[in-house]
Amino acid sequence: MFCREQAVQLHRELRTIRERGAELVLIGNGNRHFAKAFADAFGITSPLFVDTTRESYRALGMKRGFFATLGNAASFRNMARALHAGFRQGATRGDAWQLGGVLVVRRGGEIAYRHLGSAAGDHAPVAEILAALSPIIA
Repeated sequence: MFCREQAVQLHRELRTIRERGAELVLIGNGNRHFAKAFADAFGITSPLFVDTTRESYRALGMKRGFFATLGNAASFRNMARALHAGFRQGATRGDAWQLGGVLVVRRGGEIAYRHLGSAAGDHAPVAEILAALSPIIA
């Protein structure tokens, strides 16, 4: 439910992201067939990659595990928020215990913004992500 929520939130800003000279790229840890079904179900048109080995998650220091994912009160607050917004948990595809994050990477590889989830549903505020893109316009 949480990856759906964040993907939809960011995809709603796709036009603004592209106007700022950037591209939204999503990376999931399920296989490519599940990624296609996900994109089709939620109208995702931006690039969507899969990392079934989760190497990119490890390289970026993203948390993984039951207690990191659901073993804290923040996860349950985030669940209530997602449910209230209409997101539901469907069949789990990929590693359910892997937390995600958001990076804004500039040409040349400079990381302009980094948010690593600390609990299930801990999403980077969209306003912060868009603010990190603002200097790209210049």
